[in-house]
Amino acid sequence: MNKITNVERVEVIEPDETSIIDYLKKHPDLLERYPEVLKQLTFTHDSGAAISLVERQLKLIRDENQGMKNKLSSLVHIARENEELGQRFHRLTLELMAGDDLHDIIAMTRDQVQTFFYTDHVGFRFHDGLRDKLKGLEASIIDSDNKHSPRLRDWMAKRKPVFGPFDPGMHKQLFGEQGQIQSAVLIPLHHTRDFGLLVLGSRSRDRFADNMGTVFLTQLGELISAKICNFLS
Repeated sequence: MNKITNVERVEVIEPDETSIIDYLKKHPDLLERYPEVLKQLTFTHDSGAAISLVERQLKLIRDENQGMKNKLSSLVHIARENEELGQRFHRLTLELMAGDDLHDIIAMTRDQVQTFFYTDHVGFRFHDGLRDKLKGLEASIIDSDNKHSPRLRDWMAKRKPVFGPFDPGMHKQLFGEQGQIQSAVLIPLHHTRDFGLLVLGSRSRDRFADNMGTVFLTQLGELISAKICNFLS
């Protein structure tokens, strides 16, 4: 007589990696309590050789320390640049405070910004509605008949720095025949009304890019606007 025995099969489910990692995080002393397991753990070095867990941890610590040193070095570099920028901005402020003539202020701005802020071209494009207040500066007034003038007035109204590159027609309107300008930014000048644009250009393609900060550029525009507002309001 044959006996039929019912055998209950139990399926063994192995824990997934996430569960193991979570458990180790909750019990960081696990490997200390089971040193024989710790001895069996090995990791592959960049050279391909096997290294121990301790060696692996030391390498991670060294890499983290190097990363922190690099970040610290970058922060120190930025701090020094900001300090230098602040000193140049202070010098420009003092120079502008001493100016009492619009033509002198514009000439001074061109000279100071080009010298202290490493800019190859510094120019102005004034709103055509200010023509009667800009005697002798007609070359810097936006030509109202030019097809690009509505766009320039729109940029003034938005009162935010505008980065190039610009199409050839706009480039000529801003820089004349200076084809060597590779990057540029337009800084709106305004007070109670729109005055125009401060035009900065560089032969370096990377000098003015739309991913750079605009705080300083905005402050530069506000500083110059505050000085010339009495002559143009």
